[in-house]
Amino acid sequence: METVFLSYTYRPHPDHEVALDRLRRYVVRAIEALHIVDGVDVGGRPLDNALRGRIREADALIALVTPQVDNAGNVVDPAFVLGEFQYAEGASKPTMRVCHDLLAPHGLGAGNEYTPFKPGSELDVILKLMNTIALWRREYGQAARVRIEPKDLAARYDEAQGDSCECQVISANGIYGRFERVSIWPEPGAAYALLPKLRGGDRVRLRLHQGGKKWQSPEPINPFVGGVRLEQQP
Repeated sequence: METVFLSYTYRPHPDHEVALDRLRRYVVRAIEALHIVDGVDVGGRPLDNALRGRIREADALIALVTPQVDNAGNVVDPAFVLGEFQYAEGASKPTMRVCHDLLAPHGLGAGNEYTPFKPGSELDVILKLMNTIALWRREYGQAARVRIEPKDLAARYDEAQGDSCECQVISANGIYGRFERVSIWPEPGAAYALLPKLRGGDRVRLRLHQGGKKWQSPEPINPFVGGVRLEQQP
């Protein structure tokens, strides 16, 4: 769980504009550890291909369902927000709505869990969202990277010369997966193995092939803490 699409109306009702802005800022603070994307660059238009692509690429969607204004100045549901929410639901993305108390949930996903909101209850919303994100990370996993040691081994790594790196995931309940190929990302002074999305409690074993030799981590490691020292195999 790395990226969340934050959906909110760009035409808030004037009577609720300040409350929405305050809510949005609070929500951003609650989820700032994630990469946040929205539809601001596409101007809040209905779902076009660019916006659908952003939602598909995100790991989850949070929708702020707050009063919008129509051309007659009336309070209405934020149609674009609900459209984005329903598209994410249809794409089987994890979703959470923050629903203003003036607007009753309806449509696709109306029976799903949501967080009620009225001005002044921002702290309750933040706590709920933080708990939800923690649950999403446990259920859907999050990307990780592991620093590879020794440094000279990683520094010589070259896929163009036939080098490769593989990762085996051992789940929290002891199920051993197959070794799957992963990429190596060099940075100044270190190189990292870029791992698949992992759940809390997962462990990994790394194996590197280089120059006809095989290097491997002697024991499964916690992928979210520190690095791994690979040892040459007979």
